Amino acid sequence: MKNKYIREEHVQKAKELLSKMTLREKIGQLNLKDYYAESDADAIKCGDLGNIFFVTGVELTNKLQKMAVEETRLGIPMLFGFDIIHGHRTTFPIPIATAASWDLDLIESCERVAAEESYSQGINWIYAPMVDLCREPRWGRIAEGAGEDPFLGASIAAARVRGFQTINPKTGYPYTAACFKHFCGYGLAEGGRDYDTTDISERTLFGEYLKTYQGAIDAGAMSTMSSFNCLNGEPVSGSYHYLTEVLRQRMGFEGFVVSDYNAIMELKNHRTAANDKDAAHIGILAGNDMDMTSGVYLRHLEELVKEDPRVMEKIDESVTRILSVKYALGLFEHPYRTGEEERELMQTPASLALARKAAAQSAVLLKNEDNTLPLKRGKTYFVTGPLADTREDNLGMWCTCGDAGDVVTPLEALKAQPGIEITFAHGCDYEGYDTAGFAEAIEKAKNADEILFFGGETRDWTGENHNKTHITIPDVQLMLLRELKKLGKKIIFVLMTGRPLAALEMDQLSDAVLCVWHAGHQAGNGICDVLFGDTAPCGKLPFTFPRYIGQIPVYYAQYSTGRPKKDYQRYIDSPAEPLYPFGYGLSYAKIRYSDIHVTKDAIQATDTLHASVKVHNESDVGTYEVVQVYFRDVVSTYATPERKLCAFSKVWVDANSTVDVSFDIPASRFSMMTPKLEEIVEPGDFELYIGTDSTVTDFVRFRVV
Repeated sequence: MKNKYIREEHVQKAKELLSKMTLREKIGQLNLKDYYAESDADAIKCGDLGNIFFVTGVELTNKLQKMAVEETRLGIPMLFGFDIIHGHRTTFPIPIATAASWDLDLIESCERVAAEESYSQGINWIYAPMVDLCREPRWGRIAEGAGEDPFLGASIAAARVRGFQTINPKTGYPYTAACFKHFCGYGLAEGGRDYDTTDISERTLFGEYLKTYQGAIDAGAMSTMSSFNCLNGEPVSGSYHYLTEVLRQRMGFEGFVVSDYNAIMELKNHRTAANDKDAAHIGILAGNDMDMTSGVYLRHLEELVKEDPRVMEKIDESVTRILSVKYALGLFEHPYRTGEEERELMQTPASLALARKAAAQSAVLLKNEDNTLPLKRGKTYFVTGPLADTREDNLGMWCTCGDAGDVVTPLEALKAQPGIEITFAHGCDYEGYDTAGFAEAIEKAKNADEILFFGGETRDWTGENHNKTHITIPDVQLMLLRELKKLGKKIIFVLMTGRPLAALEMDQLSDAVLCVWHAGHQAGNGICDVLFGDTAPCGKLPFTFPRYIGQIPVYYAQYSTGRPKKDYQRYIDSPAEPLYPFGYGLSYAKIRYSDIHVTKDAIQATDTLHASVKVHNESDVGTYEVVQVYFRDVVSTYATPERKLCAFSKVWVDANSTVDVSFDIPASRFSMMTPKLEEIVEPGDFELYIGTDSTVTDFVRFRVV
């Protein structure tokens, strides 16, 4: 076994247990239901229901686990699954926000806390991380991912898996099993419409989109969720090609596959299955090990075994995988929770401190004219906007167990700051055209030194099936912003969003823009840490912000064309460049790079390139800096992107100091995918760019020989 969590001994125990199981008991392990009703008790006791999700709490999970362990013939424990998207009870910034931190240790720590808290309430299986590469900002689920870049996405996917599958020091087993999703190609839904078709060339799929899933696999993820979409003409939930040939045979995945909600039965809607029985047949042969909620395996696999001898073989394979994970989690030895875990692990002071740190580290400074930020003590600030004092929106989307009552809002945190005076007026709603609150806002703003506007998107405007055609700042917010601008005072726009926005006018009307996402329980405190300079902003965008919606798709790793952008204007009504590029983020410090160096100007395709750069902080403010490394294949047999991220490092740079930052970059990262889907490092000249975002121009050349 290559998976470091699922060991050979777990597989052997699973096979031994399999040999004792009836066909019906085997099928029960492939059956997953949502929630619990008392009528489900008989199904658990007779072995028809081996797993359940959306149950939590020691009392309930112990009750159900006792039925499975003590009241069934073989005593096989249950998996209890849950969507833990950005924390359990302690709610962290949404995933796209923590991705903006570019801090793998921080991300892993957040997921460790989520795993500990989930474990303490009986949950042992987490439906996360979502690792879908996304370059379609209209898609609502972009908020759950890590953005547009394969290397960054794969790195973050691995960190999240490591966090979820942290070893419990008391048992020696992982707290929970991660379930990365959605395999595969889900993030390029046509028109940004959730569940819709994706069509990705095989070269692009294998060379870019599968990389993020590979990151989760290499980190040891014990399960994955198949995606809803039809990819290149095949519904993935019923695709032997993608779920077996690609996922298992090519990518080396050794865990089990669970369908998305009802997805196997929904093969009928794709019109690739004639009925429920047909759907069950296609799903099990494809390699979809577990059926989520539809019940088609439970109803039809016994009959299908009699009709197709391949089905029995597939059932045995699937059950072995699921049982192996149950052994790998230690569920046979430690099936119950005591309640003491909850008292020790739930929402601790350390967890809340981590949430505050994550909120601050995720903030991205997008504009800062005339050093408007950080805010100064001794001033009066007028606070307005629909997102200044809302707990639910700061909590963020897909938050099933976090309590909005625990949220510290920005207004609350600002009022607690010493040495300043705060006035507040709501000003306007999220959207619409009601201007009734404008007069109060303008009147109060007149008496303030500066204006803080908290605007953007509500939490309900992103997430599953929360797609938008207008990814802009709503009109009513801009209308109020225009009126406030007439006062001639500095305006700081604090942007809350779960996606990149076409926000050109917001940028033009503001003196400073700080993107804080939906930052969770400690949103207000983390935001204030950055606003007042207690923490210097260090976040970097994990995706590109367009100027206008009409630029979509727009991302940094685009291919060269015969008529380049710098010579040929792509639009007659707008520059081709985005509003904010990938990797972008300003600082309170003045950072300068120099002396990009490689130790060898020629390496073998099997070598490692050693590169370094000097990072200078020419200011009195210490800060973290995300040093980004990109490469460009100068001339290649097949077209390659203008540049691609191949390494990064988040380093602390003291005030008025210089740090040497070095990288060891395997030559394999300079690879390209051929039309035959072979990943090769082609000999030739390369350029290595090191700097503060994807637009960096300083580079050094090297050669692969």
